[in-house]
Amino acid sequence: MNPVAPEIEKRIHDSFGRQKLMTAYGAKISAIGHGYMEISLDPQDFLLRTSGIFHGGVLAAMADTAAGYAAGTVHVNDASFLTVEFKINYLNQAKGTQLITRAKLLKSGFTLTVAQADLFTIEEGQERQVATALVTLMKAK
Repeated sequence: MNPVAPEIEKRIHDSFGRQKLMTAYGAKISAIGHGYMEISLDPQDFLLRTSGIFHGGVLAAMADTAAGYAAGTVHVNDASFLTVEFKINYLNQAKGTQLITRAKLLKSGFTLTVAQADLFTIEEGQERQVATALVTLMKAK
């Protein structure tokens, strides 16, 4: 993972701190790199289905958020992104002591940017992939 300029990292941390949904979830930035964003989240009752697994909507929100911030790491100027297409595949039950979302850019274009977000849970010390998403974004004006 290539590092980002300190001003970009600060901008992302500041922006993430203003994200009310991520704040409500208790999500934290785990890592930032050029074209990369990692967000982690501990389970809370309101994020879980009655069976104790993370709700699919929580996974989708985490994937979308991480992809948007991954896109923002490649721009020196303050840039925000809007999702124009989103596809998620749920691979396994999302049960564990932590949910980790890792987003990386596949293409950063002039008009569209494409990111892949992979989601994992930690259960009994083992990491297990629970979902993968493909997110297409465009820079907001």
